[in-house]
Amino acid sequence: MFETKKLVLKHVFPLETFMPLDILIAEDNEFTAKQYKIALEKRNHKVTMAKDGVECIDYYLNEAKYDELFRKSRAPPFDLVLLDHDMPRKTGADTAREILEYRPNQRLIFLSAYGQGIMQKLQDLKDETIQIIQKPFSLTFLIKKIEGASIKNRIINAQDGNVMTATQDSAAIR
Repeated sequence: MFETKKLVLKHVFPLETFMPLDILIAEDNEFTAKQYKIALEKRNHKVTMAKDGVECIDYYLNEAKYDELFRKSRAPPFDLVLLDHDMPRKTGADTAREILEYRPNQRLIFLSAYGQGIMQKLQDLKDETIQIIQKPFSLTFLIKKIEGASIKNRIINAQDGNVMTATQDSAAIR
């Protein structure tokens, strides 16, 4: 029999210090995708999974069109999109390009061993929206980077508790 171990995330921010994020993940490795999902949901984030770039674009455009139609919003439909680069049917770079054509301010993080290649393919795009975490990394590291950047990129209005998005800091993740 296989022994299952409980996933423990050590040394991450207390749950009270950040607002849960709505995250879209495109990862073709089922085991890796499941690990990301479990770790992020343990931190109360809402996670939508896509198995490749084509499915990621489908989810993204459906959410964006829903927001436009019913919420009258052209803001990015997800707080964050996590992308693997080497995926079937559509690479992470091609997926990112399509997302950024539709919503130029969408925050993207590549989780890939191909960091330099990704940046070369996307040189012409807005750099402050694209960040890279080089594989391999721990789930604790991923959580710290996502939540740390989230805290840095949000300003809490003390009077009424509204959250406003501030300028993205690309150095927060790299």
